[in-house]
Amino acid sequence: MAIDVVVQREESFLASYGYPDPHQQFLILVGITVIIWVLESLFEYWWGILWRNLAQTAQHELRMDAYNHIQNLEMQWFSEQSTGGLMSVLNDDVNQLERFLDQGANDLLQLATTITVVGTIMFILAPEVALLAVIPVPIIVIGSFIFQRRIGVRYKKVREEVGELNSLLNNNLQGITTIKSFTAESRESERVGIASESYRDANRDAIRLSASFVPLIRMAILFAFTANMLVGGWMALDGELDVGAYAIIVFITQRLLWPLTRLGQTFDLYQRAMASTTRVLDLVDTDIGIVEGDKILSDIQGRITFNELKFTYPGRESVLKDINFEIQEGTTVGLVGSTGSGKTTLTRLLMRFHDPLSGTLEIDGINIRDLKLESL
Repeated sequence: MAIDVVVQREESFLASYGYPDPHQQFLILVGITVIIWVLESLFEYWWGILWRNLAQTAQHELRMDAYNHIQNLEMQWFSEQSTGGLMSVLNDDVNQLERFLDQGANDLLQLATTITVVGTIMFILAPEVALLAVIPVPIIVIGSFIFQRRIGVRYKKVREEVGELNSLLNNNLQGITTIKSFTAESRESERVGIASESYRDANRDAIRLSASFVPLIRMAILFAFTANMLVGGWMALDGELDVGAYAIIVFITQRLLWPLTRLGQTFDLYQRAMASTTRVLDLVDTDIGIVEGDKILSDIQGRITFNELKFTYPGRESVLKDINFEIQEGTTVGLVGSTGSGKTTLTRLLMRFHDPLSGTLEIDGINIRDLKLESL
C-alpha cells in the first residue's frame, strides 16, 4: 500500500476513502501497521500459551490412559514384555505426539489460515495471477498424502527399533552386576551395537525419503512464483494491473507460497507422531486377561482352599497339576520343594497375578474369580 501511495498519490487506494494528502496517507499506514503488529503479537502470545498447554494436556492424558490400562493387565502379559520397551512407549512415543501438536499442528493451522486469507486477497486484486499462484497448492497437498503413506511405514520401523534398543539398554543397566560377574561386557557391547545400528539404518531409510520431499515442494513453489511474477509484470506493463497492486501481489505471493516449504518438516513430524501414537494405542487396546468379580469380602475368616488346581505357563511344561489342600484360618503352612516346583506360582495364583487353567481357588468358600481385586 505504501508503493500505491507513492505512485498514485491523490488517486491511491486510501485517497478513495477521503484522505487525498499523501503525507496523511502515510501516517494512516503507520498507524494501521502498529495496530496490526500489536494485535498480532498479543494473539501470538495467547495462542502460544493455549496451544502449548493443549499439547501438554494431550500428552499427559494419553500417557495416563496407557499407564492406568497396563496396571490392570495380568502378570503373564508383563512377563512377555520388557521394561525398556514399555518405557519407550510411555515416554518416547507419547513425547512424539506432543512434539507434533506443539509444532506441526500449529504450522498446519497457520498455513491453512494464510492460504485462505492471502488467496482471497489475490483473487480480489487479480484473479488470473492468483490462479497461477495457487496451482502448486493442490499438487503439494496430493503429493503430501502420497508421501505420508510411504514415509509412515519407515517411521513405524524406526519406533520399533528404538523400542528394542531401549529395552536392551534398560535390561543391561539393571543387570550390570550379572554382566560384570560373567565378564560379558564385550558380548553385551556387541549386542547393543547391533541394536543401535539397526535403529540408525531405519532412521537413515526414513530420512532419505523425507529429505527428498522438500526439494520437490520448492520446485513447485518456484514455478508458481516465477509465473506469478512474469504474468503479473506483463499485465502491469500493459496497464491491465496497477503497479501498487502488482507490488502487493508479488509480496503476498511469497507469504502464500514460502510457508509451504515447511510442509515437508510438518508431515515428517506428523508421521513420527502417528507411528508413535499407533504403538501407544495398541498398548491401550490390549485386552485385560484378569477380569475382576463384583463380590466384596466383608467378614474375612481366612480359610484358603485349592480344588483340583492346574496351571501351566505358556510354552512350558505343567507347573501345577491336581493341587488339592486347605489352609485353615489362623494357621501357617510352609511349602517345600525344589526350584521351579510351583511354590511362588501358588502365591501368584492366590493374588490373581494369573488364573488357573482349571480348578478353583477359594477364600472362605468364595471363588477368588468372583471377588473384586481390591477386596482380594
